[in-house]
Amino acid sequence: MKPFIQKFGITIYMLILMLHLFAQLLGYTSLQYGSKLVLLPLLMLFFYAQPFFASAAKTKYLILLGLFGSFLGDAFLLSEAYFIPGMIAFMTTHIFNILFFHPLKPTNGKLNSKYFIALFVLTAFCVFVYSFLKDAMGALIYPILVYMILISTSALYTVRASLNAKANKIADLFWTPGMLFFIASDAVLAFNKFYWSSQSPIDNIGLVTMATYGIAQMLLVKGFQLYFAKTSTRV
Repeated sequence: MKPFIQKFGITIYMLILMLHLFAQLLGYTSLQYGSKLVLLPLLMLFFYAQPFFASAAKTKYLILLGLFGSFLGDAFLLSEAYFIPGMIAFMTTHIFNILFFHPLKPTNGKLNSKYFIALFVLTAFCVFVYSFLKDAMGALIYPILVYMILISTSALYTVRASLNAKANKIADLFWTPGMLFFIASDAVLAFNKFYWSSQSPIDNIGLVTMATYGIAQMLLVKGFQLYFAKTSTRV
């Protein structure tokens, strides 16, 4: 069973994600909820099943804790009534990711223009979202600001990780795109919840939210797997 999960875990995950999107499109609520709650546990199992996990360092458990936070967020967000607990759960995901990315500093000790461009773009994005949605968010604006800072910091750290010799290709191909998909998913969710749903509802917008979110988690976890597989060969 373990070799099967190691080899086909991501493929199964993508199939379940597609099943979830079809269930959402066709209105099969039970299948939609059930498939959503399977996604993150499957990624956790895939990561834990990897052969490098036998030489477990505490950084590997940061990944699992982050994924568990996302699982709790998925569960809470099945109901609109638990939006705040869901957001807090996803905050823990970004905190654990930040703790993982933090040690991956530039090999030459210097930040380049790519990092500062990313800092500018992410800051401008946060300012835009705040300016556009602040009135609609009401009292939620402050926890949402904290969330925006955390997810933007996590994304910025993936750009910084791309300046690390051990992680540069993985960061460029998996972590940074994964965080961009994550931000896109959350942005669509926020604009739909606080603006589009009341002003100009968009049919099946939830498909965009879940598709980008599902791809984000897959890219991040695949990047983690490749990084630990690469570094564990040196232990």
